[in-house]
Amino acid sequence: MNPKTNFSFELQYAPGAKTPYAERDAALDRTEPALQALFAAQDKGAAVSLDDSQKGSGSRILELSTTLDDAQIAGILKEFSEQHSLSISALE
Repeated sequence: MNPKTNFSFELQYAPGAKTPYAERDAALDRTEPALQALFAAQDKGAAVSLDDSQKGSGSRILELSTTLDDAQIAGILKEFSEQHSLSISALE
């Protein structure tokens, strides 16, 4: 069994996203259960949480704990970001 690794990402709306500014915070808050379901489909023990970002409105910090490898994580996040017009970048 692979050990869990913790990752941090920043989520924010991509330039040109169609979601109205007034709805973006609520829409970002709804991404946590969606991401949890996506990661849990491949790693039952995965844990996802979203926290407010210092950048304020329209931005969140994603904390992920999973046994998935980098390529699997990247694939899930890439597909999710494209579907939801989000920019997702790794934090150091």
